[in-house]
Amino acid sequence: MDHHTELVYLNDASLRELTTTILSCQPISQLAENERSLAKTLDAKSFALITRQTVFYPQGGGQPSDTGVITLAGTNQGSAFKVMLVRKTLNGTVLHLGEFTDQPSFTHGQLVSQSIDYAKRDYHSRLHTAGHIIGLAMRLLSSVLGEKKKVKANHAPGQACMEFEGLLYNEHKSVIEEKVNELVNMKLPVTTEWWDEDRIQQADLNMVEGLQLGKNGQARIALIGDIDANPCGGTHVEHTGLTGFITIRKIARQKGISKLSYEVPALL
Repeated sequence: MDHHTELVYLNDASLRELTTTILSCQPISQLAENERSLAKTLDAKSFALITRQTVFYPQGGGQPSDTGVITLAGTNQGSAFKVMLVRKTLNGTVLHLGEFTDQPSFTHGQLVSQSIDYAKRDYHSRLHTAGHIIGLAMRLLSSVLGEKKKVKANHAPGQACMEFEGLLYNEHKSVIEEKVNELVNMKLPVTTEWWDEDRIQQADLNMVEGLQLGKNGQARIALIGDIDANPCGGTHVEHTGLTGFITIRKIARQKGISKLSYEVPALL
């Protein structure tokens, strides 16, 4: 299967709904083995839906996938498709994985309406932006805590953490949390841009989350004001104030790596 899905959220993460075209609708059991493995947490009777474009965020970059519903456009009739998991294949195909509420009824070429669970997306976006704020705060605190290079990030609810080279201790929690929430209170704009390779090399960016490449080979960069830039394919809130208060839950250490676990309010 080779359908390169246009990721609409990359340029406008505020979109909650989208009308697009069905390219494929088939049971998970009929997928290629490497694609079936992406859906191993779902019931074998589930379906995989591919659309020309998508507003759904596929799991990746430490951020969980969106959930939501896909229905036939312009009608309340027919079966709705509950999107339970979204994954992207190596060739750029986005699989919307889930179940029909009634009999499977989508066919190639039909217009459908996508609608994401926006409360969940907002929570995931706030957690993701909070991770970037923590990374920025650690850089701003380097004169106090020493330079700590980011090595890993997870922005999933209940598991959100940032990992850094070097040792940090629980007595550093209050210092880090104070700096982090100072950045929250500044309500700095969070934006995305597409940069070419030369600009990325000049900026000497930390490549923790990898590059999300656009059609022209440029990479998507998430910026906080004019003081932070990171390669990122995830979704974010519009300014740092929208994360809510960021709590540094605990600091753990293993093999020279310090893990800062954090949380934001589930609802604002």
